[in-house]
Amino acid sequence: MNCPNCKRVLPDNISLRINFCPLCGKKLFEDGKDYLIQIACAGHRSSDGNVMMVFLDERQLYEVKPGETICFAVKAGFHALKFRQKIRSKNITLLVNSGYAIKAAYNTVSGLIETNVIKFDDDDEEASEKRVREADLTAPVMVSETGARGFDSVLGVDDPEYEVKATEGFKEGVLSIFSERLEFKGNNDMGKEIVDFKNIVSVKKKMGTIDILCDGNIHKIYSIPKDIYNEVMSFLNNRIEDVRGV
Repeated sequence: MNCPNCKRVLPDNISLRINFCPLCGKKLFEDGKDYLIQIACAGHRSSDGNVMMVFLDERQLYEVKPGETICFAVKAGFHALKFRQKIRSKNITLLVNSGYAIKAAYNTVSGLIETNVIKFDDDDEEASEKRVREADLTAPVMVSETGARGFDSVLGVDDPEYEVKATEGFKEGVLSIFSERLEFKGNNDMGKEIVDFKNIVSVKKKMGTIDILCDGNIHKIYSIPKDIYNEVMSFLNNRIEDVRGV
């Protein structure tokens, strides 16, 4: 990042809360102004739903697919963008005192996310206001009030509320229950079965088992230890009620 006044490179460890250049002392941006950020995702679509996630300031999550462009408005100042696809992530920090066009792509050869950041050249005050006003702004997929921790369930890095030995039919394994989903992994399975709470219609007791009815009249039945049975049933019913807004 460079100072817009003296053009010198800002220190790597600069505080993102300040609004003056530590080298020339002049203001870095005008408080309160809105600027447009456009993000275009390059590449080819595939059957595995290769969606790129874009996190803004660890508060808002956007999604963009190859061939698509999203845009959102931000206040002048420093902003952190995190791009994530599959297990790869890339973080960039922008000093926003104009609009930006960002091209992002997942390189299937290197397995890295590549970005090309271009500043709008004609972004005077009138042009930037017009650009924001006329843009079809993209709504975030998710908003977190707790920062990065709020996205843990989306990224699959959250810790389970319960993790117990369980059986599904004749298959033995481990049932992990999170705040938004449950996962069952058989002892000899490579993958795991995931059920999102938003897709669960009801949870009932059935002869000492947990009978989970999902959308499409699909049943998932798990047996778990008796000493934790009632507690898990209570947790599931309360959380699913909250998630589905019943």
